[in-house]
Amino acid sequence: MAKDFFKKIIVAVNGSEASIHAAMYGIMMARCYNLKMKVVYVVDTATLKFLSLNKFLIDEEKSDYEDQFTKDGTNYLKYVERLALTKGVRVETELLQGGVFSEIVKAADKYEADLLLVGGNENDSGKAHRSSSSDNEKNILLSSKVPVLFVQKPEIDRLFKNL
Repeated sequence: MAKDFFKKIIVAVNGSEASIHAAMYGIMMARCYNLKMKVVYVVDTATLKFLSLNKFLIDEEKSDYEDQFTKDGTNYLKYVERLALTKGVRVETELLQGGVFSEIVKAADKYEADLLLVGGNENDSGKAHRSSSSDNEKNILLSSKVPVLFVQKPEIDRLFKNL
């Protein structure tokens, strides 16, 4: 039945534990339902540009941060790719630059995804909370043309290991 609804899923990762949980959930979905999967990471150059224009960062700092965020993003994408391979799933990855929510929404549209997975908020005890969603989460939810699934499953490590 899921094959009728979902053929391609896209997962947004940012290095947080919640986003890695979303990637694990996506990998499990891709394996169980034979779905195509893409994982994206956005280097938030929009915020860096804003901080630089408003003199919170000098150009050299902006460049250093952008380089570090690019390295981090590349590492997170490789990590998720390795996780997927442990389950026999091939994923496409893409490192993007710009505003986080707008780039994620554009990537989902361009990929023609049927579902967008995003890591939900999880506090230190692993319990999900919704008291204050981030602006990016709200904007993704309001702007996406495809269904959005906020993955809040702290025990996902155990489920993923046993798949």
